[in-house]
Amino acid sequence: MKHKLSITCSPRFFWHLIDRMLTWKSKNLGGGGVAIIRIGGIGDTLLTIPLLLGLKSTKNKITLICSDRNLCIDFILRKYADEIIYYNNKRMKIDLKYRMNMLRSLRSKGYETVIQSGISRQQGGADVIAWACSAKKTIGFYPRKWNRCEIELSNKWFSHLIDGKYGEMHEIQRMDIIAQSLGCMASEFQLPHSNQTENIFVVCVDTSSSVREWSIDNFIDLAIRLEKETKLIPVFVGENESKSKKLSSFSFPHKNLIGKTTFEELHDIISRSKFIITNDSAPMHLGIYLNIPTVAIVSGGEYNSYINYPNKHANNYLPITTKDRLCFNCGWNCIYKKNDGNNFPCLSSITVDDVFSCAVNFKPINELMDCKA
Repeated sequence: MKHKLSITCSPRFFWHLIDRMLTWKSKNLGGGGVAIIRIGGIGDTLLTIPLLLGLKSTKNKITLICSDRNLCIDFILRKYADEIIYYNNKRMKIDLKYRMNMLRSLRSKGYETVIQSGISRQQGGADVIAWACSAKKTIGFYPRKWNRCEIELSNKWFSHLIDGKYGEMHEIQRMDIIAQSLGCMASEFQLPHSNQTENIFVVCVDTSSSVREWSIDNFIDLAIRLEKETKLIPVFVGENESKSKKLSSFSFPHKNLIGKTTFEELHDIISRSKFIITNDSAPMHLGIYLNIPTVAIVSGGEYNSYINYPNKHANNYLPITTKDRLCFNCGWNCIYKKNDGNNFPCLSSITVDDVFSCAVNFKPINELMDCKA
């Protein structure tokens, strides 16, 4: 078995030899402070905010290292980190000069403590970034059982490994585990609720992957029904212009901003809305962060880690899933889905009737209907 694992991980071992050569003679200049590595998309990075806030109380300089996919939320992240280092994952893989400059720059920072805060350590080469920092204390989660190369190669790069209880708890709770290991507490994720709202609700129609997408036809049908019940104007947002064309063929009160907003503008629109309906995790986490009632139509791939928020969020958050959750937390290794590009069965089985029934009985929306009656 050991021989088999070594063969499986040999490309990673080869890359590590290259990384050692790329960083040869680079010096740790001893700047101190704490660096948090968060590799992933917008939702993943937003969920790091409680940890960033908690570490602020330690009076250390806080640096966030994350993918340049998160440049669109820089206006949020700057509130919580003293420095942000963005990097391009694709260039790290194909451009040796870029990789060398990035790794040497990180080595020179001289962080006292480095935290790899993601449960998925291999994602985006996060372990390599932690190794390059060469901190006195390097903290991360134990790898998941199928992350062979992390178990065999890069566990040794960490001075402290924590049980992240993959599939058992939400990322918010994991951030608190890390904070406690450093003698502090993760802060609250939500902002105070704003009373400066308008008579609109937001409908986010895009996702980062087509296999996790609820159809535009479903969203339009749902919005028409909710507009009639609440007398609020649905504002459609997203990036896919083909969906904008589809929406333009319908005649009902609405505002079509698909393909017309930046993320900062989306943040502003959501903060002024009565509630948000989304099928994508980034707007979902943003809605919860902004303390706006959030209805999320979701599949179950990483349900406990990203969807199943702690109970204190229940009054303002409604996740809608298929009724059968026996296969949830599969890590997107779906046992029912064919490799055909279609969405996951646990998502496609959710009907407009299902969502509408849940939404109108969701207390924040139900109260709006009572007010309009």
